[in-house]
Amino acid sequence: MKIVNLCFQDFGGGAYTLSHAINKIYKGEHQAINVRSTGDYISYPAIVEMKNYTVPLCQKMVYNADVIVYHSWFKPYFEGLMLDPTLMQDKKNILFFHGSELRNYGEDIMKQADELVGNYKILVSTMDLLPLVPKDADWLATCRSFSEIKSRYGLCNQDRMALKSFGITQRKVVFTHAPTSEVTKGSALFYRVMTQIMKVLPYVLFKPIRHQPWANVLRILPTVDVMFDRNPPEELGTGYGNVAVEASVFKVPTVTKLSKQFVDTMKRETGFDNPFIAFKDEDELMDKVIQLAENEKVRRICGELSYKYCRAVHDERPVAERFMRIVEEMD
Repeated sequence: MKIVNLCFQDFGGGAYTLSHAINKIYKGEHQAINVRSTGDYISYPAIVEMKNYTVPLCQKMVYNADVIVYHSWFKPYFEGLMLDPTLMQDKKNILFFHGSELRNYGEDIMKQADELVGNYKILVSTMDLLPLVPKDADWLATCRSFSEIKSRYGLCNQDRMALKSFGITQRKVVFTHAPTSEVTKGSALFYRVMTQIMKVLPYVLFKPIRHQPWANVLRILPTVDVMFDRNPPEELGTGYGNVAVEASVFKVPTVTKLSKQFVDTMKRETGFDNPFIAFKDEDELMDKVIQLAENEKVRRICGELSYKYCRAVHDERPVAERFMRIVEEMD
């Protein structure tokens, strides 16, 4: 089966990592490529960049595919690649939403999809988006390669053993936060709480990671103890982002705001209880930060839980297999 992921700017790496996972897991049984990708924020190379291919060649790749995944947008792909809608209607068309465009433009995008291909499947990359789409929509977790991230950015076991043999212990408990948008992440609360914490706990260090290439973020993750993820405005819903998954690769626990509804959905969709450190308000966040700062065992247990969950849900094999099951059910 041939699969094309159409995307403009793959900021979250959703299109590329999905293609990469399919190619890696199925080894020729199924093939996937990106068209019009500009690369992604993990610094993996794009498989196909529009600037390196003519429109007719991109058209050929799309027309030869069995499955077309339109990441977020729809009509612009037809206009940019000058695709013939009549040649797309017998394919398995998937409209894959990743975030704010669904909240702001979802109705218009689905109307365009109705006009151009008629039948299509809807996927969302985060569970909090499920209530915003028709009941037949499915959640497909964001994909990350645990083995590649660890080999590229993590300390190997021998490095860790060497550190222990020298009796090196970490003097500070390091908290971090790597917001792609400080407004949508609700970063102000984390900054405020950590400013207060560091005044009373001198062994705590807060090192936010701002405006860095994502490869640099991944290099820093193995050196921190706790990650702050999201405290989103109410209208954006609650959930966890890619950074929570990436932190879990190194067994770094993540603090993020999660509603009861989201936690219930997580249990239903994955079979796992909440593996992250959730909070309701500033007072509860303060209490949990102090507990994490003071208790290395709590940090270790929370990190192990997040690793177990994310490895089972977000690693390449479970995502690729879930995607292929969804595609097969479209018959």
